[in-house]
This record gives sequence, C-alpha cells and structure tokens, in this order.
Amino acid sequence: MAPKSVKRLKEKLKVIYRRSRGTSLSFAIEKLTQLLRGWRNYFSLDTRKEFFEKLDINIRTHLRCLIWRAWKKPGTRQKELRRRGLDEQNAWKSAYNGKGPWWNARAPHMRICIPNALFVRLGLYSLKLQGIA
Repeated sequence: MAPKSVKRLKEKLKVIYRRSRGTSLSFAIEKLTQLLRGWRNYFSLDTRKEFFEKLDINIRTHLRCLIWRAWKKPGTRQKELRRRGLDEQNAWKSAYNGKGPWWNARAPHMRICIPNALFVRLGLYSLKLQGIA
C-alpha cells in the first residue's frame, strides 16, 4: 500500500478520535470498526503483520486515552481503576500522578485495567487478526 493511503487512514482515524470525545466507547468502536473493516478488505492482499500490529496497538492506545479523559477527575479515575482490579495504593498513585492522558493510556495500569480482550468483546475490528486468515 502507498504511504499516501496510510496517511489518509490516519487522518480519518484522527477525526474519529476527536469526534468520539464526550461520546460512549461503543460509539467510537462502532465508527472505527466500519472504517477499519473497509480499509482492511481493500488492502486484503497486503500481508505485513508488523505494520498492522503496530496500527492495532496505536488504535487501542487512543481508545484507552479516550477512556482516561472520560473519567475526568482523579477521584473517578481512582474508583474506576479499583473497580477494574488495581490495588488501592497503585490506583491512587495512578489516578493522582499528574501525567497526561496519552502517558497514562500507555502505562501498565491502564493495560491491566483495560485489557485488549475488552476491546474484542466490544467489537473492535483487529487489522492484524484479519490478515492471518
């Protein structure tokens, strides 16, 4: 696939990420799935697993960032992290760390509390898994 095509995809993803702020996670995943399914079917002959894996990781990180922003306040973040299985001390440290949403989206506490399986359960289309078949 041409670099221009990848650039166009990333621009479309950026629009979805921006529009998804303030909406539900399922709405964002629905829009992403529509775009990714069509894009992957168009480029179905491309077999570069690494490229699609990196793109999947980036998409999930953006979704975790949306979740972190949706929680807004440190108290809510702490409560949600606790509810999702993080111990009390680590939940407090993570919620009140003062780092930005992108840093927290890539941090281990978010990968533990919001695993990839959650996105699969919510119906997120995986570019990497579709290329294997």
